[in-house]
Amino acid sequence: MNLQLLFIAVVLLATPLVWYLPKAIQGSVMLIATLGVLLYIAPLSVCLMLVVAVLQWLIWKQQQFRLNKFGLISTVLLPLLPLVTYKIGYETAHWLLPLGLSYYAFRQIHVAFECYKGQAAPTLKEYLQYLLFLPVMLIGPIHRLPEFQRSLRRNKWQPAFFSEGMERILYGLVKINFFGNYLFTSKAADWLQHMHPPLLKIYLQMMAFTGNAYMQFAGFSDLAIGAALLWGIRIIENFNYPFLATNMQEFWQRWHISLSSWCRDYVFQPILAASRNRWAALALSMLVLALWHEISARYILWGLFHASLVLLTVRLRKAAPSVSRFINQNPTGKWLGRLWVLHLFAISCLFIGAVNWSTYSFTQLFK
Repeated sequence: MNLQLLFIAVVLLATPLVWYLPKAIQGSVMLIATLGVLLYIAPLSVCLMLVVAVLQWLIWKQQQFRLNKFGLISTVLLPLLPLVTYKIGYETAHWLLPLGLSYYAFRQIHVAFECYKGQAAPTLKEYLQYLLFLPVMLIGPIHRLPEFQRSLRRNKWQPAFFSEGMERILYGLVKINFFGNYLFTSKAADWLQHMHPPLLKIYLQMMAFTGNAYMQFAGFSDLAIGAALLWGIRIIENFNYPFLATNMQEFWQRWHISLSSWCRDYVFQPILAASRNRWAALALSMLVLALWHEISARYILWGLFHASLVLLTVRLRKAAPSVSRFINQNPTGKWLGRLWVLHLFAISCLFIGAVNWSTYSFTQLFK
C-alpha cells in the first residue's frame, strides 16, 4: 500500500478518538496510532528508534536536563550513528526501513541542544509523543519541541482546523501525484523523448526535474501540515513560495524552511560563535544541509555551489547596492531576480541527477 495513503488513512481513522476521548490522553492516542502504523511496517526499525530515544532521555535525566559537553556529544551521536550508517550505503533488510530517519534524527538532535541550553526538560512520554508524531514521520517537516508541547497543551476542537487540514491534504495529493508524478515526470519524459536539439532537451529536463522536486517536497509538507491540523496541531510551514525569492539568500529562507532554520540554529550559529568566521559557518551549514539529503560527492558539490551563491548574494548587496535595490524594489527587477533564482536552482540540480549525461556525447550536444 502507498505509504502516504496509509498514513493519511490512519490519521483520519484516529481523528475521532483524538477528539472524543478525554483531553488528558490525546497525546497518548496520537502516540499509539503512530506506533501501530510503524510496528506494522517495520517493527525492528521502530525498536531501534525507541532504544535510541530512551537512551538519550536517560542521559538527559541523569544530568538533570542541564547537559555538560559529554552529555551533548553523546546524545547527538546516538541518533547520528544509524543515520550515517544508512546514508553511506549500508543495505538494510526489508524489516529495517529508514522511516523518515533523517527527520527523526534531526528532531532528536534539536532536543539535545535545547536540553544543553537548559530550555527543554521533557518527560519520556512527552519526548516520545514529540518524536513519534505520525503526520511528520515520513518526510518532515522538522517541527520543534516547545511549539509542539504548547500546541498539545492548548489543543481543542476547532472546525476551522479540520477543514483547513482536509484542504491541505488535497493540495498535497494534487502536487505530488498530478503535478509531480504525472506532469513533471511521466508526461515530461514522453514529451522530451525525441526532442531536438539536445541542448533544449537538457534545459527542459533540468526544469522538469526542478518542478518535480518542488512539487514532491511541498506536497508532502502539505500532507504533514494537513494531517497535523486534523489532530488540532499546527506545525511549521516548510515552503513559502521559494521561486518568488529574488536572491539565493532569500530562497533559502523560503525553501525547506524547517531544515534551513535547523542548520542555522545548530550548525551556523555554533560554528560562527566558535570561529568568528561567517563564511566558514555558511559553507559548513550548507554542507550539512546537503549531506542530510545524501552522503555523496554530488551532494557535496551541490551544497558548496549553494554556499557560493549565498556568499555572492551577500557580497553583491554590499558591492553594488543600486543593483540590489533594483532587484528587490523595482517590479521588473523583481521578476528578473526570480528568473535568476529559478535558473540557478535548476542548474544546481544538474549536480544531483537532473540529466542523465551518459545518454549524450559531447558532439551530440551541439548538433
